[in-house]
Amino acid sequence: MDHYYTVMIIPDNDKKVKSIKVPKIIIRLASFISVLLLFLIGILSYDYWKILNQVYENKHLTLENRQLKEQIQLFQLKMNTLSEDLKRINTFEQKLRVITGLETNQDNDEEIEDSAEDKKVIPTSTFKVQEDFLKFDNIQINPDYRELKSNYEKKIAVTLGLKKSYTITKEWSELARRSFILSSDYALFDFKYNKLKKAVSEIEVNIHKLDQHLLDQSSLMNSTPTILPTNGWITSYFGERISPYNKLLRMHEGIDVGATPGTPIIAPADGIVVFSGKKAGFGNFVQIDHGYGIETLFAHSRKLYVKSGQKVTRGTLIAGVGNSGHSTGPHLHYEVRVNGIAVDPIYFILDN
Repeated sequence: MDHYYTVMIIPDNDKKVKSIKVPKIIIRLASFISVLLLFLIGILSYDYWKILNQVYENKHLTLENRQLKEQIQLFQLKMNTLSEDLKRINTFEQKLRVITGLETNQDNDEEIEDSAEDKKVIPTSTFKVQEDFLKFDNIQINPDYRELKSNYEKKIAVTLGLKKSYTITKEWSELARRSFILSSDYALFDFKYNKLKKAVSEIEVNIHKLDQHLLDQSSLMNSTPTILPTNGWITSYFGERISPYNKLLRMHEGIDVGATPGTPIIAPADGIVVFSGKKAGFGNFVQIDHGYGIETLFAHSRKLYVKSGQKVTRGTLIAGVGNSGHSTGPHLHYEVRVNGIAVDPIYFILDN
């Protein structure tokens, strides 16, 4: 069996032909080495191409990380400004509560809650904005912040293709290390945003309740009889007196206002006429329900100008002074009742 290859060299002139014997194993070895070199060159070329792409991508990601960090820092500054604005709004809201009488001592919360329905006062605790919503101290140990940071690190690890043990491998790459540093900025921004969002929601609810309370207070003031219903002079006050009919001591549950017949009688507050007509002893009679348990009664009128079910406002003409019913002269008998109990109308009149 032949183990050699013969290589013949034939010159152009008449020189002798030369022949060289090359062992087959050398040819095979050379072929294998050539193929191996070509394979290595291919791998190295591919790796070099990947490295160039990775370098370009790293530069792009590094620039992007820098821009993101600058944007986050800008947002942090705006967030701090917003936090200060919310603190001022919160302070303003607290001042409004003090002005409107909603600010109370926290030691008396139970008493306030018991009487809140009767007095239509909203307990302070429902208005209290938690001050820690607007504070960002000791964030690093806050469990909410740490959970946000951990979530962002997991997302970054997935994006960079790192394994679960990224807590160690993240230090092997400068890009990875910088990316994981950004997780703290992301978490801090998210944490502050959630805090401020919650604070805004709380303040919004508080302002709405305050607005509703002010509307209720306005409605209560409009429904409180604070003026004398007619022009005249008070001839008989609230309290016990000798009845002009049977000469016995009786309770006079209102005041009598003497005036010339036909003198206008006006509604002393907003309300609804629940009765307008004749009533035994009272003659032409009007009764107005003002809400909040307050009612006013007007007796002995000459003429009535309103009907039952009619809505009236403070100053609406409802009747004219007369001498109807059990009356000794033209006058208005005026009563104020709170939860069905007659009270002295003088205590309600502010212009007398």
